[in-house]
Amino acid sequence: MTYKFSIFLGLLLLSGQVPTFAQQGLAEGFFTSEANVAATENGVFVSIKKYNPTQSEIDNAAKPSKNTPMNYLMAPFESVNISMYNKGFESKLYSLDKEGNYLWNLTIGYSDKSNPSPIKIYKDFIFTGESAKDADKVTIQKIDLKGNVIWQAELDSLNNVNDIYVEDSRVSALVSFDVSKKTDHKDGTFSENIYPIYFFVQLDIITGKRIVHEYQKMANYLSSLKFSNPFLNSDYSYYLNNKDSAAFLNVTNLKSATIVSQGMSKENSILKLTAGNESYHLLTLLSVGKSKKTYNLISDFYGKSKKYETELPIEYKNSDRCFIYKTAGDSIATIIGNARNITITYSDMEGKSTLHKKIDNVISPIIGAGIQSGKVYILQMEGRIKPGSIGRIKVDYY
Repeated sequence: MTYKFSIFLGLLLLSGQVPTFAQQGLAEGFFTSEANVAATENGVFVSIKKYNPTQSEIDNAAKPSKNTPMNYLMAPFESVNISMYNKGFESKLYSLDKEGNYLWNLTIGYSDKSNPSPIKIYKDFIFTGESAKDADKVTIQKIDLKGNVIWQAELDSLNNVNDIYVEDSRVSALVSFDVSKKTDHKDGTFSENIYPIYFFVQLDIITGKRIVHEYQKMANYLSSLKFSNPFLNSDYSYYLNNKDSAAFLNVTNLKSATIVSQGMSKENSILKLTAGNESYHLLTLLSVGKSKKTYNLISDFYGKSKKYETELPIEYKNSDRCFIYKTAGDSIATIIGNARNITITYSDMEGKSTLHKKIDNVISPIIGAGIQSGKVYILQMEGRIKPGSIGRIKVDYY
């Protein structure tokens, strides 16, 4: 679901080029409910969108007057894919220690979308990107673990940095701008299909100099058909997925794609897909009859026979948030949470799935998760339980 709000941005905090340090404590703010994370042995780095409201917006959200204009702070905490008419979301990068206390933060850019900026760590450097505040361009940055910007590369006539992949001497990015296609209906009404136009970009990892900038013909055709959720799994290929199929593309072959849907019935829908150079895993939701649904994990599903399909020992609930990660031992960790509980399972290479942990009475839905030193870490937003309230990013290990 997409929400559109006409709202005004309050005071902006930082330029984004110099990290801000603070005393130890949880990161606080009016954050969105989604985060991207990456970890080292010493801590966690969190990419998240923040909203900087005026005092009147806070007051209206906490105690809305009759016929008051709706603003972002009134949206349900669980809402995702929120968008605004202006670039009202500030993209933040937080460095947290192992206890979850934040060490420094940096402003990456500004956006009209609530989904967080991509973040990757490679050889003790952070790579991320976001759109500029007052121009149709994006900036991709290389940052050290202390928050110092090593280089930044600007790309014009673009609005989004969808994903980043780093390997060897190259930084690969999937960037895009949004287009709107109007469709007139016979009854005199019309509808608009807003979708991204993708470009594949490669930069030199040392200098940030652009090496490749290619238009993605097949990806943009699929994008017009409402395929979404782009993800770079190598510096050559990425996927787009919709409800019941996934499309793998290679940037050196712009005229074809591998469509993955075989073996999946109409009752099976893709929730998450993780991909690497050697393995591909899809977390799916299978409808069993009218009232029951099960989580199924499918392994190595890339245009060839799958290794296994396993039902996870997790009860389906509405508004679930799902994450899947490959561990150092080649097992798959699946984290699924909602407003009531969080469940962690592991699936080994033969497809045997076991329940690792169930956490009841959670403080909030999950905003992010990952693997650090063999352990699952989970991020939640403490305190963001009612409109107009500040949230604090909390990290727990299991």
